[in-house]
Amino acid sequence: MPALKPAEIGRFLERPDPSWRAILVYGPDSGLVSERADKLAASCGVDTADPFATIRLDADTAAADRNRLLDEAFTIGMFGGDRLIRVSGQTRRNLADAVKPLLQQKLENAWVLIEAGDLKKGAALRTAFEKSPNGVAIPCYLDEARALDELIAEELTGKGYAVNRELAAYLRQFLGGDRLASRNELRKLALYAGDEKEITREHVNAIVGDASIIDLDEVFDSISAGEMSALEEEVGRLLEQGMAADMLLLNALRHFQTLHELRGKMESARVSAKAAVDGARPPVFWKRKDRLTRILSKLSTAQLERIMARLHQAGFEARANPELGAAIAGTCFLAVVLEARQAS
Repeated sequence: MPALKPAEIGRFLERPDPSWRAILVYGPDSGLVSERADKLAASCGVDTADPFATIRLDADTAAADRNRLLDEAFTIGMFGGDRLIRVSGQTRRNLADAVKPLLQQKLENAWVLIEAGDLKKGAALRTAFEKSPNGVAIPCYLDEARALDELIAEELTGKGYAVNRELAAYLRQFLGGDRLASRNELRKLALYAGDEKEITREHVNAIVGDASIIDLDEVFDSISAGEMSALEEEVGRLLEQGMAADMLLLNALRHFQTLHELRGKMESARVSAKAAVDGARPPVFWKRKDRLTRILSKLSTAQLERIMARLHQAGFEARANPELGAAIAGTCFLAVVLEARQAS
């Protein structure tokens, strides 16, 4: 069926309609994709901690065998009940070929949940879901004003903090790049405000103002450049300040997705790294341009794809094992730094 409208998504996340058990969650906001996929997994009635009930596949594995998804979806659970087949990660194969046979069947005892990146209108995977009566697509676009107001209400006003209209508008300008990152910033803001139940500009400037946003970009730029000091000092500091490991990994993934997109423009349009950075949308902060240009000229598409796959898997593991999140993030970022150094 056609993609759900924004007003329909919240209700579907809370109570997924069993008429559409094959679900595609996609979009440029990787944090929102992960958040919505997690909500769906929790709402479909399957024990996500049971390895016999919940099957996790990376996209490359699912795409390599066009019968794999179909076989998993129609396998009877060892102890009965529904099963969840969850597919995530990136692949250069055509995942749509493996999905089409599945979408021709009406699922009765399984849910198939696929996470994907930004799929343009007409993309094979997106089209397969939108044209099938047995599947549903859920788009995840960058947060806009109304969605951000709902997030502010959930994380601040819903927990007893007063946020007036002017302050909400001021706060919105520092949020919205990624759903999980925005939620994390709001939670840090609430922790910082503590017993002061009215959020002020001073609170916002201290926690989520320009300085903190640019600082995070600088950390990821340093990691992209293969600088070990960023790993030893800055990543540890961010985790100590309360940033969840999975959110840090997801923000890093978004950073490398941007690099991957710019690298793709360099190759498809045959332009220089500088031209790609200068033409980036949204624009790159001017202080970062020269450094990002140097990074982009050294990292290849293949390297960026290996890094993104590693970050995606680590983020998945950190969400599943939050007590090990810092160790998982540290190991992953070390591998990323070493990969980036090979390009230097």
